[in-house]
Amino acid sequence: MYRRPALVPVCALLSVSLLLGCGGVEAVSTGPEELLGTGESALCSGLSVTTLTLSGASTYQGEMAASGSWAVSGGANAIRLEYYIGGTLYSSEERTGTSGTWYFSQAGIACGTRTLLVKAWPMVIDSNGSRTTCWAATKSTSQAITEACPGGHWEFAGTESCADLFMRTCYQANPSPACPTNPQGVSCSPLGEMCWRVRSASIVDQYYCQ
Repeated sequence: MYRRPALVPVCALLSVSLLLGCGGVEAVSTGPEELLGTGESALCSGLSVTTLTLSGASTYQGEMAASGSWAVSGGANAIRLEYYIGGTLYSSEERTGTSGTWYFSQAGIACGTRTLLVKAWPMVIDSNGSRTTCWAATKSTSQAITEACPGGHWEFAGTESCADLFMRTCYQANPSPACPTNPQGVSCSPLGEMCWRVRSASIVDQYYCQ
């Protein structure tokens, strides 16, 4: 009697490597990103920013300027520097070598107190010009810089009757803007601003920024 030979699944005859195409376990490959990360990690091993100083920082008429020094070690031959004011990145640069100085200048800075933050990372630049920044080896330094805002000083201008001005007591009227405590001679801005200082229930003092 003729018997039809049993059919063997094609997948059973294939090698282990080809079983993946028949619904086997998915192969895990190492993408170029992982290889790059591994290479960068090895290249950055032992690299660091050993020195980062900030000195001579000041602001004049809205222009901030500062300088400092830097040094790297462990085989690094360059550095990346980033400059932040009040948490906002204003500029960045790369400097070659193992040590040196940096300089930062930025116009259009509002008066008052602002914090300059400098961040640094060691770098490796090879003979082909390829650049590797070692982001894990960061170092930073900061300094608060103050420039007085233009203005004047509170000067006494006279007294007024709250009954005449507001038709009620000074405490009820609570005139605004209120002066600071003991305003005479205290710095103020902008010029021409006026404030009130309640002296009693019936009398209020008036001051001008001059």
